[in-house]
Amino acid sequence: MNDNEILEKIISKTKTKIAVSEFIKEDMEVKKVNKLPKIAATIIATIGIMSGLVYATANIYEKIWKEPKEYRINQGVTEEEKQKCISEEEAQKIGKSYLEKIGFGDQTITRTEIKKELRSNNNIWELSTKSVRLEIDAITGKIKLVYIPSTEYEKPKNYGITREQARVKAKELLEKYRPDDMSGEYELVSLKRNSEYDKNAYIWYADFYKKYDNLVNENEHINIGWVPTVNGLYSLDIQNDKYENNEEKITKEEAIEIATEKDAQITENRKIKSINAQIRIKKMNEQVYLRENFTQEYEKGTLNYEKTSEKIWQLKKDAIFYETEGRVRKVWVVVIEYEKQERGKSPLFTYYIDTTTGEIIGGTTGDTFSTENTLRNDPHNVIEK
Repeated sequence: MNDNEILEKIISKTKTKIAVSEFIKEDMEVKKVNKLPKIAATIIATIGIMSGLVYATANIYEKIWKEPKEYRINQGVTEEEKQKCISEEEAQKIGKSYLEKIGFGDQTITRTEIKKELRSNNNIWELSTKSVRLEIDAITGKIKLVYIPSTEYEKPKNYGITREQARVKAKELLEKYRPDDMSGEYELVSLKRNSEYDKNAYIWYADFYKKYDNLVNENEHINIGWVPTVNGLYSLDIQNDKYENNEEKITKEEAIEIATEKDAQITENRKIKSINAQIRIKKMNEQVYLRENFTQEYEKGTLNYEKTSEKIWQLKKDAIFYETEGRVRKVWVVVIEYEKQERGKSPLFTYYIDTTTGEIIGGTTGDTFSTENTLRNDPHNVIEK
């Protein structure tokens, strides 16, 4: 059976399952209570026939998906939240230790402030010296961001280095600047500069992802920016969300079936042109939840935004956002391409299907694989050979 035949079989099964479930739902509404056991048996038998082993398999494992929590942005850190954060003294101790590691240990911390990340519900400690700005996760105490203006370094007569020199130097700087708790193998996935030509670039950027066999975790990344020749650290952007290395129990066919069933419920059976599914490491998010519960606003991109003039949209003052636990799991990334382009709707949507539980734990508008290819095939990007 080829891929197209498998796809047609799954879509047909999905439509039948939805039709049967709707029939059972209507039937249950009119049946008397004493007939519920019989109806329940019918449901179990029907789902078993239609779904194969996927739901039985998923039920063996603890469910991980929980309904996202609401929050509003631009709010201060509450006293209750502060109780869950590391203290100012602890933040300063962590900051001083890291300043010593990167060669700025002689500088005094002149400002320490706890705050919300921009458009996020996460709390951070922000520390400043005369030359360096640090951000530290207020819950975990881990370094998140380092920024040092390029003006802190004596300007070399010639900034120019070759791509190969940049690749070698990036790996050296990774070992020098990465936090002690970020050990292991990291793959260089992106190496760029702030100029079209190598010789004119005065900042280079290297992006490393943590590697697990043939997969990488983009949520355990270290992005290093540096001034070439003098090799002065310009910026360090760190995300350290650990991969749970969950088991692979759900098959590709089962993952596609789960995604197409959910998609049919949300999109009212938009005709599918093609489906691509591959295993990746992804972070749980709220996107499918939003698409399902705020369908029109989500598709139009107007969720939490209001029109202030004919062409201008701005964020609502009372905007409500949603967040999940943000766990990082092995998933089947299922990209659905629709046959007909509809105005105001994306022609593609990506679902994340947990490989252990079979739950939909996130997704994104567009094509994940296309985004990956764009990153790796950017003409200004030097990828690992």
